[in-house]
Amino acid sequence: MKQWRCDVCNHVFEGNAPPDKCPVCNVGSEHFTEEASREKKPVSNMKKATRKMSYGLYVVCSRKGDKLNGQVSNAAFQVTTNPTTLAISVNKENLTRECIDDSGHFTLNILGTDNIRLVRRFGFRSGREFDKFKKLAHGFTEEGTPYLDDAAGWVSCRIIPEKTTEIGTHVIYVADVLDGDLRKEDVEAMTYAYYRKNK
Repeated sequence: MKQWRCDVCNHVFEGNAPPDKCPVCNVGSEHFTEEASREKKPVSNMKKATRKMSYGLYVVCSRKGDKLNGQVSNAAFQVTTNPTTLAISVNKENLTRECIDDSGHFTLNILGTDNIRLVRRFGFRSGREFDKFKKLAHGFTEEGTPYLDDAAGWVSCRIIPEKTTEIGTHVIYVADVLDGDLRKEDVEAMTYAYYRKNK
């Protein structure tokens, strides 16, 4: 079985060919390089350093009319505490980006170490081809944005349009946090490193 590494987030995928999209950062297959060919090239110190950076894993959910969608993301962080704001990065080609642009809202679902199945559900297939919310327990914020019942917690966010920035393949959204809920206090938050070891 071949191994393919994402040039953007360093996710390693096993298969005869790279995935259509990275299940973690959602970039296309052109960003994957076969590990065997990588070994022939020296890895720069910069790449080695960035691979040591730690990330959380989240599911970003939004809607476009009646269509609900979500995707796995490792690019999310709190920007300020007063007021509470977050930033996320979403691939321009993703359906989730269309949903956020249409509704102006998203939820950031914080995954626990017991949520690996949610990474598989929201990270390996496009919402254009598969209803990710079908038969999945979820609720809605006051603004009508979906959140995942089984996540460790979630926060509801409203984007700040004037702070939206396009950089390369992605859109960075800065958003006000409107509401949230911690559903599992005793569950450890999932990191990308934990997912890699336990997927």
